[in-house]
Amino acid sequence: MDTKDFDIAKNIKMTENLQCQMLSAVAQFFSAMQENATKGEKAEILAELEIVMYLLAARMGISKETLDQKAAAKLKLGLLQEERPEWKTSLLELHRELGLKL
Repeated sequence: MDTKDFDIAKNIKMTENLQCQMLSAVAQFFSAMQENATKGEKAEILAELEIVMYLLAARMGISKETLDQKAAAKLKLGLLQEERPEWKTSLLELHRELGLKL
């Protein structure tokens, strides 16, 4: 096995590990919700999900900026399609926050 093959295998292994971490964090979050965990505990899990998401994206060659731009575009589309005022307000707030980062 040459070095290139080893790097590809290592990248696949790391990607699979990140996928497992993401799935585990989602399961932890659902458990935390069911068990009425504290806001701090839920924030810890969501922060872990965010980190894993960015690391996984980076492994696939997707930058944090690209993710933020895609999220902002999806939010903009959601704002156009959403009819419930309470959801529109939340989407608009998040869109503004992402817009400041871009």
